[in-house]
Order: sequence, then structure tokens, then C-alpha cells
Amino acid sequence: MSLLERDEQLRAAMDYLADAASGHGRLVYVGGEAGVGKTTFLEEIASRADVQVAIGYCDGSTTPPPLGPLADMLPDLPSDVWPDDASRSQVFANVLAALRAPAGSGARVLVFEDVHCADEATLDLLRHLARRIHACPALVVASYRPEDTTVGDRLRVLLGDTASAAGTRRIDLSPLTREGVARLAAEHGVGEGAEAAELYAVTGGNPFFVTEALAAAGELPQTVRDAVLARVARLDEASSRALELVALAGSRAEVALVGDLLQTGLTALDEPLARGLLRMSGDDVLFRHELARLAVAGEVPAGRAIHLHRRLLGALQLRGADPARLAHHADAAGDRDAVLVHARDAAASAAVLGAHREASRQYERALRHADDLPPAERAQLLWDLGYEYYLTSRIEESIATVRRARELWDSLGDALRVGDAWRCQSRLEWFAGHSEQAHADADRAVGLLEGTDSVEQAMALSNRAQLSMLATRLAPTREWGERTLTLLDALPDGSGQDEVRVHALNNLGTIEVTAGDFDRGHRMLEESLDGARAANLHEHAARAYCNLASTAVAQRRHADAHRWLDEGVTYCTDRDLDPWTTYLLALRSRLHLDRADEAAARADATVVLRAGGSAVGMLEPLLVVAQLDVRTGAGSGEEGFARAVELAGAMNEAQRVGPTAAARCEAAWIAGDEDAVAAIATEAWPLVADVDCPWHRGQVATWLPADLEAGPPLAPPYDLEREGRWAEAATFWEGVESPFEQALALARSGDAELLAAAARIFDRLGTSAAAARARSMLQQQGAPVPRATRSSAHPHGLTAREQEVYDLVARGLGDAAIAETLVISRRTAEHHVASILAKVGVRSRRDLVMGGAGGTSG
Repeated sequence: MSLLERDEQLRAAMDYLADAASGHGRLVYVGGEAGVGKTTFLEEIASRADVQVAIGYCDGSTTPPPLGPLADMLPDLPSDVWPDDASRSQVFANVLAALRAPAGSGARVLVFEDVHCADEATLDLLRHLARRIHACPALVVASYRPEDTTVGDRLRVLLGDTASAAGTRRIDLSPLTREGVARLAAEHGVGEGAEAAELYAVTGGNPFFVTEALAAAGELPQTVRDAVLARVARLDEASSRALELVALAGSRAEVALVGDLLQTGLTALDEPLARGLLRMSGDDVLFRHELARLAVAGEVPAGRAIHLHRRLLGALQLRGADPARLAHHADAAGDRDAVLVHARDAAASAAVLGAHREASRQYERALRHADDLPPAERAQLLWDLGYEYYLTSRIEESIATVRRARELWDSLGDALRVGDAWRCQSRLEWFAGHSEQAHADADRAVGLLEGTDSVEQAMALSNRAQLSMLATRLAPTREWGERTLTLLDALPDGSGQDEVRVHALNNLGTIEVTAGDFDRGHRMLEESLDGARAANLHEHAARAYCNLASTAVAQRRHADAHRWLDEGVTYCTDRDLDPWTTYLLALRSRLHLDRADEAAARADATVVLRAGGSAVGMLEPLLVVAQLDVRTGAGSGEEGFARAVELAGAMNEAQRVGPTAAARCEAAWIAGDEDAVAAIATEAWPLVADVDCPWHRGQVATWLPADLEAGPPLAPPYDLEREGRWAEAATFWEGVESPFEQALALARSGDAELLAAAARIFDRLGTSAAAARARSMLQQQGAPVPRATRSSAHPHGLTAREQEVYDLVARGLGDAAIAETLVISRRTAEHHVASILAKVGVRSRRDLVMGGAGGTSG
């Protein structure tokens, strides 16, 4: 294919390569529709790079193996990049180390083709590199089709998450113009008049479709399929059969494999290669475009396709091919036994590498062929699938699948597995927001496993400790947790004990921190996290991050919260742990709200709400968005509050009911409805009154009527507010960087001087509705009302925090330095920079500094 109308994009690519060679690495996303010439463009980049280029391919014809593109690249990378039995985090670290090491005199270049077909582990590798590539002498290029990404899918999330990373760039390849199509047509002897115009009208300028239509000759075809099949029809019988074999083999086929399976030998490939239907790439043969492969594969008669898949399966088994590839051909061949072997192996491999979506797809494939399995084997398959559903936030499907496994074990009289399944179902019901059912299932599990002296019994006891911890009850959490550890110590050494121990320590540590014994609790939580990470227990490490972060957020320990949120989001995102990723993002939205960073709070909350997920993960972002709307006057928050009340009521835990009631009381206060404030707080108080968390109790107690006894212990600022020491409470809130709460305490005092100070803080924060409420209270007292400081508004709509970030950008600081200066995470700094660029309407930091943002700076 001629490389037309790509000069500007090639210049940009070569600039990025030069940047990489000088130590400023780049990750470049190359986007374009199917057939636009991405592969040709990448080959041109590779040909111009005066270094070795490693290329990996994402195979959309099968459920992809984890890190498949990286496996393709291994011959061109250092030998220690992927040692046997290496964990995924170790592999990622090794890849980064290879990119940091100089590759001769130029940059090392990695090319990931078609990442819209990538497995989850490969997308996570790209995310890992995107955050670090700027300090490497390396260029990483990833091509993708925008039309094959949808809102909320993993690639779209990756593109958004990494868009503002220091080394990330993007190149878009557009279809050819009318002039470009005319030039291409002229190369094939087609005139530049009406024929070329018609060709452009039919093809839309898509280079692949243009060349296929020109090669098909005769009447202009209306689809790519018609064009490809017109060319195939002119092949002889042997060449047609060879083409079918290559089409069914997948996106790439080893020449040796094809040669072994073709009766006429490799000479049958000569004509398809000569006609440009196939091309050689190293030791592989492949279609010039995936659209052509799909067109040919779709025309292979069913019987012949099954026969070819069986032959491919047999040959690939002898070669020890990847189990994901074997599972694909076994499935297409209808070989039940082979599917059950290879799909389960592929699923287990994917799960170890954190590619939990691929794992679930392989288990689903195996289950379709499992009707005749013995009940015990079928139950285990369902159990494994249910766990992968759980890890990828498919909670309702997980509940149903685990229930089916439990019913099979029940029919077999396997009490141990039945009890363990009830324990698992308790956890799933909690995630779904069904607290009452979760407790019932937990009690059933404990009863069934009583006296078995097993790891399963220990986990059932720890699950009860977990539910008590989630209900913020110190004594029962300690009791169940100590019973768990006592039983573990009495058991002989065996598998599963480490998992139960980190689970129990997590529960005990969380409740101790929550109740006020920070040192003791934190030691337990960090021990749990370290143990989970060392044993590669993904779920339990994720839980530790969530509980370390959630306690820090609740107690306004912002520096600790930033640390655990940043580490936790990275860990969970890299391993497809969707329920915990969304939960951490929800917590981060709350942290941003507490620090009065409206843009970041709304951004994180919106991401979670758009992605959907478990009830547990949805509550916080619903409240954050509703509170932002009410504070700023952007809306009533009514719909969000109603949904939050519903979710919190079903979960029936103080850590859900308390924040929901507090947020609603705040909204009612801003609206001037003191009766509603008292009613909401009074209704919620019985559930939080005797829990072992001063912060959960305090956030409701502060809104109670003065004549209703709250009693200790309350967290310090709430205790001060209940005592009417509003100025002292405001000072406390200021000390923990919670400016809205600072202003709220001043305003609720009713003192005219403090009300005026509150109005000014509300103005600075942009919370106009809260400011209006403070001014209304002053007017009712007949006190002087400070004028609204509208003149401080930024002409481009930058928030106060964004103006601070802009000033630092103007001084030449990078994201890391900005984050350190403002005591925020690097990811938050990147988000602010991206937001500033969008608001000011420029594309780069250089443009921003040269053009100026035109705002105040101090």
C-alpha cells in the first residue's frame, strides 16, 4: 500500500523517536479506522528507526493469552525480561528496566499492534509504562481502532487515564482525501475523473478498501468482503485451500505450521503472496489486513472449517502452543475434552497474571462443554468462574454461579465445600448491598463448618469478623478474629492458611484504627498487606489498600490517604480488580471533596458512576456529586441522595448510613430547612449511636438537636461543634485541610463575625449556594453582609487549585514537582494540568506558558 498523505504524522513520529533517543521517552497511541494504514505506517516508522524494533501483535481472532504481544517481543528483548514463574509485577518491572537500559546509540522501540484486541494484562502493561516512559530512552507505539472502543471499556479507560502522562502522545491517521484517492487510483491506471470520484464515494477514502477495489477489477464492489472474495475467486484450488487454512489459523500463522498441514506444501502460498492477499512477516504468514482474513474465514464451509480446526489443534498441541490458542481451536473443532483441558489451563494462567476478564472467558468456554463432567468437577469449574466474576465486578452473575456450585456439592454430601460456598455467598451478598442476607449466609457457614477444624472453618470465622468490622463493632470483631487466629494456630501446616491469616489481620487492624488505636491497627493492616502481596493474593491485598485508604479518608489523614489511594489504584487497576478499583476511586473522590478540589472530585466520581459496579462502590460518588451540586447551586442533588438513601438502607451499616445522613443534613442546612436537618439526623442516630467509630458518630451527632444527648466519644471537631465551640472547631478543620467544613462550622455558629468569614471562604471555594445561605443568615440578623467576591473568578474558569497549578507550570515545574509542592498525588497534578489545557484552549504546556492563562497569580 502506498504511504500517502502521512508526511505530517511521520514527522511527528520521528520527533518522538528523537525525544526518546535523548532520554525523554514517549508512548504514542496511533489511532485509525480499520484499513486506514496503521500497519503500513508502523512499518515505515520501524524502517526509519536505526535500532532494533520489537513488535507484538494482539490477536482478535481468539480469547487472547495474557501478555501475548510481549511474548512476541521476547526474542528482541533482554533474556531476563520474562523468566519462568515470574509474577506479573516482576515482568512489568523487568520490561521497564529493559527500556531504561540504553539500546546502542538510539532508543529502544516497542510496537504493540491492534491494542483494541489486547488482553487486560497487556493494557495494564501499557498503563504501567505510560506513567514511567518519560524517563526512559525508549519509544513505545500502540495502534488501535477508535471504532472498536466503547465508553467504559478498558482501552477507552486506559486512553483517558494516560492522556495527561508526561510522555504520552497521540497520532491520528485519517482516511485519504479525494486527491489522495485519485493519486492511488492513478498508480493503478484508473483515471482521475469520474472513476476516481466514484471510487472515493464508495470507499470513503479508506486506503485498504481503495486498493482492494482497484485490485478486484471489473465492476466496483460495494463492500470490502466483495472486493476480497472477488480476488480469491481467481485463485486455483490449492491456493484457495491454503488461504482458508491461514485464515482459520488466526491473525498470524507460523510458516512451518502451515507447511506441515498443506498437502501441496508451501508452494500453495505463492499465488496468494504474489497477489498481495498474504504477506510474510519473519517466520509468519498473515493476511495483509484483518478485514480480508475475516472475509475469507467467513466463507469456509462449516464442515471444512471443523476439519481444519481439528488439524490445527493437533499440530499446535504437538508444538506445545499457548493454551489460549489451543482452547480456541478446540472450541471451533468441537473437541469437548480438549476444550476442558486447554480452556481451564488458559484461565488459570490468565488469573495468575491478573488478566481476570480473560480468565472468566476461558472458564465460560469450558463450562459450555461441561455438561457431561462429573458433578464434583463441574462444581469446581463453576466455583472458579464465580470467583473470576467476583473479581471483575460481575457480582450478580457470581452469586448465581457460586449458588450452582453449592447445589452440586450439596447433592454430593460435601459439607466442607457447601459451608465454604455459603461463606463466599455471604461476601457476594454484602458486595451487592444485601447486608441482612450476608449475615444470614455467614451464620449458616459457621454452623455447617463448626467442628471441622479446617481452613474453611477458619475463613468462615474470619468472614464473621469482617462483617462485624464492617458494622463498626469492636468487641465482636475482636472475638471472631481471635477465634480465627486460635484455630489457625491449632491446624497443621497446609495450603490456605496464609490467606486466612491476612484476611483476619485485615479485619482486626481496620477495626482498631477505626476505633482509635491507630498504632496497633496500622501494624496489623500493613502486615496483612505485606503478606497478601508476598503470596500474590490479589483480592486480599486490594482489601488492605481499601481499608488503609478508607480509614485515612474518614479520619482526615490526607497524606496517608493519598499514599494508599495512589498505590492501591495502581495495584488494583493493573490486576483487573474492578470492585476495588472503583471503590478506591470513590474514596479518592471523597478525599478531593474534603480538600475542596471540585474538579478532581467530580472527575473521579463521574468515572465510577459511568462504569457502574457494586452497590458498595456507588454510594460515595453519588453523595459526592450530590453534595457538589448542592454546595455550588448546580442542582438539588435530590436524585443522587434518593439513590444513596436506598443503598445505605439496604447495607444498614454506620459507615454508609452516617455519611449519607450527614450529606443530606448539610444540603438541608444550605437550603435553610432546619426542621429537615433535625429530622434526618434524628432518624439516622439510632444506627450510629453505639458504633465504635468517633468519626461516624460525630458526623451525625453534630446535626442532632441540642436537647438530644449524643454522648462521647465523638471525633474532636464534632465534639467541639456539639459543645458550641464553633471557632475552635473551624480551626481544627483548617488544620486538617478541610476548608468547606471550616466555613460550615463558622457559619453554623450564628455569630455575625464568623458568618461573614464563612461567606468569604465559601466564595473562595466557589460554593455559591453555601455562601448565599451564610449571607441570608446575616441579613436576617440585620448584620453587615460582605459583598460576593465575583471579581476573583478566573476568566478561563480555573478553580483556585488550578490557578496554583498554572503558576507552577509557568515556573517550569513538571508534574512530579507540582505534586510535591502542593502535597497532592502526581495523578492529581496530571489531571489538573489536563483540565487547565482544556479550559484555556491550548494543546501543550509550552503553548500555555507562551500564551498565558490571563488569571490572577497570588
